[in-house]
Amino acid sequence: MRLYILRHGRSPSAAEAGVAKDFDRPLSDAGRAEVRQAALHLAGRGARPSLILHSPLLRAAQTAQEAAGVLKPSAGPEPFPPLDNRLSAEELAPLLRQRCHGLCEVLAVGHQPQLGELVAVLSQAVFSLKPAGLVALEFQAEEPAAFLWACNPEDLPVP
Repeated sequence: MRLYILRHGRSPSAAEAGVAKDFDRPLSDAGRAEVRQAALHLAGRGARPSLILHSPLLRAAQTAQEAAGVLKPSAGPEPFPPLDNRLSAEELAPLLRQRCHGLCEVLAVGHQPQLGELVAVLSQAVFSLKPAGLVALEFQAEEPAAFLWACNPEDLPVP
């Protein structure tokens, strides 16, 4: 099973966005563009996730929608509350593995520091995941995940 991890795209602060809660922060236009670029890069590497799991926070949900517009997952985007940045990576990992059981490729969209810590817990790899950054992992049964590759927006070619 391949798990692709995508940090939500850039978003303004709550004050800049004119919202009262962090939960309601939207993606910026630049964030939307970076997410589309990341999804195109993922597709260009041959990724075909059948499902996109995302944090229920607005910027992550919008990131999932932007990525779904490019990747066209058969099961579509699905809110997955454990990705809301409140659980530790150690608590999130088994929940994510359970939800992904039986699927070949899944894209998970969430937040830092949870996603970076998740990569470390699953694969022992450390990567500084910036907004719209991607990580690819591969699982074999209950073995630790293999770290395949990672990139941040500045690593991708300018469209």
